[in-house]
Amino acid sequence: MQHVLESISNHIESWGMIFFGLIFLGSIFNEFSFLNLINISVFNINLSPYLLGLTIGIIAKLRGRWI
Repeated sequence: MQHVLESISNHIESWGMIFFGLIFLGSIFNEFSFLNLINISVFNINLSPYLLGLTIGIIAKLRGRWI
């Protein structure tokens, strides 16, 4: 059980920036996209803001820092 918890903890630590970019930044960009007049959405969720957040998270992961 300890090995499983340690593995999950290591996974979250190593992929945390990517998850943060995808979920947090993607949801913020999604809210800003509702202000845009050209809103192409499926079930009221745009995929492009989440892809932008994922891209920012991947770049931050590769750089090792956000800014």
